Amino acid sequence: MTLSGLSLSPIVMTVLFAVPSLFWPASSSMEPPPLTPASAHVTTIAGNGQRGHADGQGELAQFNWPTGVAIGADWTVYVADYANHLIRKISPDGLVTTVAGSGERGWLDGPGADARFNGPDGIVLAPSGALYVADADNRRIRKVAPDGTVTTVAGSGRPGMLDGPAMMAQFLYPTGIAVDQAGALYIADRGAHTIRKITPTGMVSTVAGSGRPGYTDGMGPAAQFHDPMTVVAEPSGRLFVADSGSHAIRMITPDGRVSTVAGAPSAGAADGAGTVARFNWPTGLTRDASGNLYVADSNNAFIRKISPDGRVTTLAGTGHAGSDDGPGAAAGFHFPTGVAVDRQGDVYVADSANNMIRRISPGLRLFTLHALPVRQAGDRQGPALPRFAFGLRDNNRTYYTASSPLAP
Repeated sequence: MTLSGLSLSPIVMTVLFAVPSLFWPASSSMEPPPLTPASAHVTTIAGNGQRGHADGQGELAQFNWPTGVAIGADWTVYVADYANHLIRKISPDGLVTTVAGSGERGWLDGPGADARFNGPDGIVLAPSGALYVADADNRRIRKVAPDGTVTTVAGSGRPGMLDGPAMMAQFLYPTGIAVDQAGALYIADRGAHTIRKITPTGMVSTVAGSGRPGYTDGMGPAAQFHDPMTVVAEPSGRLFVADSGSHAIRMITPDGRVSTVAGAPSAGAADGAGTVARFNWPTGLTRDASGNLYVADSNNAFIRKISPDGRVTTLAGTGHAGSDDGPGAAAGFHFPTGVAVDRQGDVYVADSANNMIRRISPGLRLFTLHALPVRQAGDRQGPALPRFAFGLRDNNRTYYTASSPLAP
């Protein structure tokens, strides 16, 4: 068998697996196929489009304006269900349950089911397994422990821009949250037009932003943001910000210098390099292990990708409100806000106005791996024959792999 002109159907794959000498088990070194505009495929993993509050399997579940998403190492998806005032989770098999929140608007720490939130917006999962929540309308930062216990990390609840000890500090409208490798939290304080920091010892400070809305690059307090919605921390210490009102993606270096990565203050919808590209109210932002940024371009109903060299492409969306699954360019979103990426590069979207959680992954594709020696089944003595390994990946992250002798 050679790979020339090979087209694999499910029947062919069944035959391949029925022949022991052809089977080649998946390994941890396998690279998933890349997620590109050409390969992107959108599926709905939970929610039926109806606004409501219901746990359950997949499309039986209901959300009410979901905004933030975070992904666990086991592919559990955590959701900030903004208008239900809840933190939800979706298991890898699609079951939606409630992690924390009574569903009543308010501010109350305690066991998960008793705790209260008021418009939880952004969430981030720390290495410890704790979830941190930007509880926007409470003007507080909350923590959800792995056992569901909710505590307040920072914020007095009074509106303001006061730095200092965590429980005395004031926020105006915190919407985005990130955590760095040292355990520091970074907050996109949309109402204050600033990026704030909470140290592991509980001190709040302002990293960048003058507190006045605007669009100015520069150092720390000299820079200006306009409704910054989300913030992402990368291992190098740089921060990336979805500066929604400026229709731009900004970067903050470890020394506090703010610059523009992509976009410009004029709203639009254009791919291209850096500031040539245009967004229209970008809200969600996440980063993959290769340094690509993914953006929920809310008013454009697009999911965009920014490569490490600053080039912007449209990964999925038609540009019009919709809810269709399918190939990226044909799929519909309706004011997507939160985005997160898993360790295999799939992108998850809080599709807010559709009240659904979506996933963008490469479609079913043939991909080559490498040549490797494989013995014929039952032959422990003869020389290993070189074989060419190949595989298929479906939209549920299932890998099918096989090998065949290289043609002489």
